[in-house]
Amino acid sequence: MSNELRKKLHDLAELCDSTADPQTKAIIEAIRLQTAVLNERLFAIELQVSALSKRLESTTD
Repeated sequence: MSNELRKKLHDLAELCDSTADPQTKAIIEAIRLQTAVLNERLFAIELQVSALSKRLESTTD
């Protein structure tokens, strides 16, 4: 997880905890969860690109 996304998730969690309105809290929590899912998908893409890069390097040697 990137440090920037980790900080955003932490900030969203704090904002959610400090919000009294249930509807606003639900919206913030939904955004936080979507950000977490996005981060997981980005990490999976990063792993795939890294594996592809290693395969390409081994074939050119």
